[in-house]
Amino acid sequence: MDELKRIGVFTRVVETKSFSEAARQLGVAKSAVSKQIVQLEKEVGVRLLNRTTRSLSLTEAGEIFYRHSAEIVNRTKIALSELREYQNQPTGTLRISCPVSFGTEHLTSVIKEVRSLYPLLKIDLLLEDRIINMVEEGVDLAIRIGWLQESNLVAKMICEAPVSVFASPEYLAQKGTPKTPQDLQKHDWISLSLFSSPLTWEFEKKGQKQSVQMHSQLKSNSVAAVIALSKSGQGISALSTFCLQEDFEKGLLQPLLTDYELEPSGIYAVYPHREHVPPKVRIFIDFLSKYCHSARWLR
Repeated sequence: MDELKRIGVFTRVVETKSFSEAARQLGVAKSAVSKQIVQLEKEVGVRLLNRTTRSLSLTEAGEIFYRHSAEIVNRTKIALSELREYQNQPTGTLRISCPVSFGTEHLTSVIKEVRSLYPLLKIDLLLEDRIINMVEEGVDLAIRIGWLQESNLVAKMICEAPVSVFASPEYLAQKGTPKTPQDLQKHDWISLSLFSSPLTWEFEKKGQKQSVQMHSQLKSNSVAAVIALSKSGQGISALSTFCLQEDFEKGLLQPLLTDYELEPSGIYAVYPHREHVPPKVRIFIDFLSKYCHSARWLR
């Protein structure tokens, strides 16, 4: 901490071009400022300032050191500012975009916990199964699920969510139960149209991988619709398990090929900028991460 204090004094002296003015701004004696600079030069082993009775200038080494010192001081100010904001009650409106299924079944629980601790924070939840333009629509935080493509946005993976292949008992009674991934190509496949088409699924069993390309004559842009179509016996599909847990437990849908593993989908928190993340966004991500890592569908 002493080194950081001396760096702060040094940058103030350079920027004010005066020991006296630096001392006045820092609220200390001029002799204290001079002592800090002398100690700093002793520690780094070079002269940083040329001093005369009328002028003050940087040495060549001082110019190099000042560039780094100014950055250190600036980053320290930002860190302290963000910490103070984090400790304060986040206010304003947090505008969140989220897929319908995850939002209704899971994000609402996170919102309840956040608002119980931060009642001044307003939340505007947008539920839709599409990729939005966050900047154009004024969204602070987007929850995205799947396999993200490159973009200029910042994406933080919260967790990986298992993916299950499934169908209704009615469909399986009529069309039979697939025993291997290749068997899926003989069945009716229901696609989520947000995914690229045709979609290649990669299954793994005991270290052996099998790729199956699925074509579909039945698609929807809604996760809820894909599930509803499956429950009505119209085909087989695959989605993140968190969408299906309740239907599995009630026997309305049946998981298939359970001795194989599919590549898990990611649950991501996406926001526009890495620098100066607002406390309301950072706090919500923290609560979402805690919720996801305790969820039963992860195990």
